[in-house]
Amino acid sequence: MTTPHFVQDAAALAERVTGPVLLNDDPQLADEARGQFLYLDHSPDIIVGAASEADVVEAVRFAREHDLAIHIQATGHGTPHVIDGGMLITTRRLDALHIDAEARTATIGAGLRWRAVADAAAPHNLAPITGSAPGVGVVGFLLGGGLGPLARSHGFGSDWVRRVRIVTGEGELVTASETENPDLFWALRGGKSGFGVVTEITVELAKIPALYAGSMTFAAEHIDGVLRAWSRWARDVPDTVTSSAAIMRFPDVPQIPAPMRGTTVLSIRVAVPAAASDAEGIVAPLRQAAPAMVDEIGPMPLAEMGRIHNDPEDPSPMHAWSMAHSVTTLDDGFLEKLISTFGAHGETPLTIVELRHVGTHRDVPESAAGGRDGEFLFSVLGISPEPLDAVFSDSIAPFVAGASSWMGPQTPVNFLGEVSRDDVATRAWAPQDAARLSAIRERVNPEGRIVGIR
Repeated sequence: MTTPHFVQDAAALAERVTGPVLLNDDPQLADEARGQFLYLDHSPDIIVGAASEADVVEAVRFAREHDLAIHIQATGHGTPHVIDGGMLITTRRLDALHIDAEARTATIGAGLRWRAVADAAAPHNLAPITGSAPGVGVVGFLLGGGLGPLARSHGFGSDWVRRVRIVTGEGELVTASETENPDLFWALRGGKSGFGVVTEITVELAKIPALYAGSMTFAAEHIDGVLRAWSRWARDVPDTVTSSAAIMRFPDVPQIPAPMRGTTVLSIRVAVPAAASDAEGIVAPLRQAAPAMVDEIGPMPLAEMGRIHNDPEDPSPMHAWSMAHSVTTLDDGFLEKLISTFGAHGETPLTIVELRHVGTHRDVPESAAGGRDGEFLFSVLGISPEPLDAVFSDSIAPFVAGASSWMGPQTPVNFLGEVSRDDVATRAWAPQDAARLSAIRERVNPEGRIVGIR
């Protein structure tokens, strides 16, 4: 859409905003549009690199005037799909951060990742309730509910949200909180997308005096036995202990560090918000299960929680395919089915098969975050230099069908992965919540201009 009239109007928009305005033929457009997945070649008609809330308002109103769909990309993982046409609003320049140690809050610009927030909060012995990867963007994580290494002790990240500033699909800047636009506030904590462009979020920070956490890595010959030991252990640990077990098969490709290429290991990840003197006894049965190749569980500074999972943060040229299901209970039947399919002797093209113990027994606020009924979360990830969607999908389908009686009706939306757009609502939310979310989207984004779940 590069007609002379459009180009002229875009030039006028550039004079009204602080950040860059780039048309499709601008040589800087590719760099501005680039996200975590380097194999995606985005081609919007126009990009607005918002540097203020006023820029976002102007961009949304311009898109309405020119009948453009609006896509949003902040930082972190970004969109997993190609953006073709319409407007892309990038919010990475909205990077203001304010820590109020007395009120125990962080006010976070939409362009920030969790690492910056964790680093700023740690000197006050405070921590945000984040995901496993500190490189994930704050906004996308919280809009999807957000589960991380403190899920059982502290719940969803969205449970700690206190205020959201957002530009609606009609170009209006509004605040959502318990007392202001409470229905929208409910939706923004777990409803994921299609409401507007978030510019700022305020979250409560958790007071965590001590953290005992990290991971242990076991060689292939110990995978099945340690998985059984972890399963028994996880069923009996205190409600404050969050853990996961991940079978990791690394492809033999140059993008993988040389020592790990072609190997298969089991990684056990643990987080106990307690002093070492109280936590060591809790973790002891895992250490007795088998000799570990690497044992990095111990006292951990709050700002280093990303070391628990050690997820990569840099943009990658590798193709990724993922999916997940909530698991209501982890009994011996489910575990044996998992081991027979994916254990040390199983054959699969999947790179990671993981079980996260995430069920929380704490009181939680009313919000749109779905998938709370699952005690565990089963997820898989396939990584390849080339797209192998059908191969990965076919490899997991028989297991999902055979294990369906253990799986819950809803799964946290951030983990759904490769689900058709039409199926997201039924997989992520109970019917009454999905209907409520749809009604709120219709109210604040009536034309569906801001791309999201309808």
